Amino acid sequence: MPTATRREADICIIGAGAGGLSVAAGAAQMGARTVLIEADRMGGDCLHTGCVPSKSLIAAAAAAQAVREAGRFGIRTAPPEVD
Repeated sequence: MPTATRREADICIIGAGAGGLSVAAGAAQMGARTVLIEADRMGGDCLHTGCVPSKSLIAAAAAAQAVREAGRFGIRTAPPEVD
């Protein structure tokens, strides 16, 4: 069993997802003694499997589609290759 350590803090944020990280950073920038508690990986679902990865895939798909449709604007391109 881990040994407990007492810490003095002005604010304790539970969960280091997108919201928790933002709140912790803001509190620390304002000079608050900040404690951030996370049971798993920092970043949460949004950063690792949700919002951010899906936005990257959507942006890549949109760019590939823009290349496919470039001919409508008089731009000649090779078919896009998505890696």
